[in-house]
Amino acid sequence: MFKQRALTALVIVPLVLILGYFGGVPFDLFWAAVLAFGGFEFTRMARGAGFRLSYILTIGLILLVSLIRALGLFADILIFPLLLFVSLAYGLWQFENGEEKALWNVILHVLAVSYIGVLGSFALVMNEGWLNGNWYLLLTIALIWLVDAGAYLIGSRFGKRALLPCLSPNKTLEGFLGGTAIGILGGFLLGWLLKEHLIYMTPWKGALLGGIMSPVAFLGDAMMSLFKRTLKVKDTGKLLPGHGGILDRLDSMLWAFVVASIFRYFL
Repeated sequence: MFKQRALTALVIVPLVLILGYFGGVPFDLFWAAVLAFGGFEFTRMARGAGFRLSYILTIGLILLVSLIRALGLFADILIFPLLLFVSLAYGLWQFENGEEKALWNVILHVLAVSYIGVLGSFALVMNEGWLNGNWYLLLTIALIWLVDAGAYLIGSRFGKRALLPCLSPNKTLEGFLGGTAIGILGGFLLGWLLKEHLIYMTPWKGALLGGIMSPVAFLGDAMMSLFKRTLKVKDTGKLLPGHGGILDRLDSMLWAFVVASIFRYFL
């Protein structure tokens, strides 16, 4: 398992970092495709559990949200009303055609697009354009990966005290503390390395952001586990050997972009 995870990471990590650094339209298109595939995985899980979600509706709304965020349109405030209206209209059509779970389908459509599209598109907001060197975006990605890696390595080696024994016994206190320590140390070092590129960043602010990323990663991972347990699947997919599906890797990153955006605003 570890070998598969490492080999997959050797491919995925450089690709994401390179596209994140150059930014602009290439990153927008890449990230929109990632989010759309996440929507595909969520829809497939829900349909496997007996819910009639629409691939076209879920993926289409995620792409629409991504486009609005990428272009910085004033229509950003209309995302939730639009999402609710379209999902409810589809639910009405389903109910009139004999679908007893129509309301649950509406709720799952809204959840999928909100969780994947709205949260994930914060990365597009952080994308500052072609060849601008998206250092804050790269800092966020690097920190969440460091926290995840630290929690996995330390938790798998020393983890004994489960934090969520019913939902996910593998999430341990030792892993959480290990990820926090790695996040703080990594944030301090990256804050120092990037202080010339991010004029408002210091090593101590980097350490603070790294420390915040640990509970963010933990809760994001736990929330995705809740989805999977409820829909009775082990992994969201098999696209990434050793990791699972796209959503298995996005679980902590989705919230990380939101928190990092808020952090940057207050800086």
